[in-house]
Amino acid sequence: MPGMHDAHIHILAAAEKHLFNAKLGLEAGPEEIVHKLTDYKSSCGHLESVGNWLIGNFYHYAHFPNGKPDRKFLDDAFGDQPIVIREYTTHCIFANTAALKAALYEDSPEDPWDGWYVRRDDGTITGELVEGAAKRLFAAIPKGSPEMHLEAMEYGVKMLNRFGFTAAQEASANAIYLEAAKKLDDMGKLTINLDAHVVYWGAAFSQEVPETLIHSINAAYKYETKHFNPNFVKFWLDGVPWAPHFTQCSLTEEGKTDFKKILVPPKIFEEAIERFDKEGRTCKVHVCGQGSARYALDVFEELRKRRPNGPRHELAHNMDVHPGDFDRYKPLRITAEMSPAIWHEPTMQPEQNPLSVYPFTHLRKAGALLTIGSDWVFAPETPNIFPGLQALQEGRPGWELERDDLIRIITIDGAKAVGRDPKEGTITQGKLANFIILDRDLSTAKEIGTTIVLKTFFEGTQVYDYESDELKHFQGRPG
Repeated sequence: MPGMHDAHIHILAAAEKHLFNAKLGLEAGPEEIVHKLTDYKSSCGHLESVGNWLIGNFYHYAHFPNGKPDRKFLDDAFGDQPIVIREYTTHCIFANTAALKAALYEDSPEDPWDGWYVRRDDGTITGELVEGAAKRLFAAIPKGSPEMHLEAMEYGVKMLNRFGFTAAQEASANAIYLEAAKKLDDMGKLTINLDAHVVYWGAAFSQEVPETLIHSINAAYKYETKHFNPNFVKFWLDGVPWAPHFTQCSLTEEGKTDFKKILVPPKIFEEAIERFDKEGRTCKVHVCGQGSARYALDVFEELRKRRPNGPRHELAHNMDVHPGDFDRYKPLRITAEMSPAIWHEPTMQPEQNPLSVYPFTHLRKAGALLTIGSDWVFAPETPNIFPGLQALQEGRPGWELERDDLIRIITIDGAKAVGRDPKEGTITQGKLANFIILDRDLSTAKEIGTTIVLKTFFEGTQVYDYESDELKHFQGRPG
């Protein structure tokens, strides 16, 4: 079948997590976290290159007293060594006192407009930083060497090939990313067609200060190569609908966007969308609540009135869209990008989380162009989307997709979203020979969640082989 298109991934960040961070899991409490960080510290050979900062993934609020991790347990165990632990949703982060001081946080700072600090009873901060409160910390974390970035980028691309991808959209590129991706293609090792959305707003996720992000966007064209197009743009409009903080932007009782939860100043967002549309650059806008989705659609509707023939844009995630907005995607030429592709996990299903709707069927019936992204970054161990695809075949209301639809979404429709459909997305004479061989036929197999990719070909050259793969154990897992 055609090589697949991952419509939302964080290649560099996900790969660096595997190569250069401590793996803590999602079930660890304070004692186990200290134990795993200590073990990792004793075996880690790269700490000098990152200023002795120790980074771990992840923590989950439920495994701490009263659901609130406090930096004291890290201070007691590690003293003046900066420690940072990413949270399972990646929309907040936890740090010890040494890391907070290095990032110039005060002990009782005022909350920023776009986030907040979790606090102790006396008003001092616990070390947990939510949404925009984490910007300074992310910017302060040492970024490592160019060699580390290149190693991580190569690892990430190989992981994509392993799971059948020959094309991908990076969802949070920055200056470091541009350098690494260009270098990898110059070396002949970028074995995917990669379209990168450089972050315009969302400094916590880009791990870069806004001033240099603007430079990266303005200079992105200089990094374009045969297989790398970095001329796309990314915005985070809101957070996520997960406990304990629920940072998504919902609708008010009056059906209006709750602008207190919008993470980009509206005037800045609207002017930026105008600018990038005029420049012909596709924008990917993170929306997880009904309020953020409606606001983004409102902005694009006004834009289309002024400039009806601008580039296709897209909304990312679409976890919860108001039914009154389903019919707006097609006429506005807005792609509905659905991610992360982990719908097999109970917490991603509407039975357990009524804010995790993912209205696949409704958007498809309304004629929207749908794409699917793994959102491989911190939580998913790999970019394996097959378990997620299986969950879309199990008859849940709103997730009734035909197999042919599903295959189109992960191939030709992904190519259409970024304008690559004339050259890829189908096995057709005259197109690139980007294709994969699986252990079953996705169109007829009874079960597809444990699908194994046997071979991946990129431009006619085999770039992955299951039989010789030392990491083949990652494949075929049901989730």
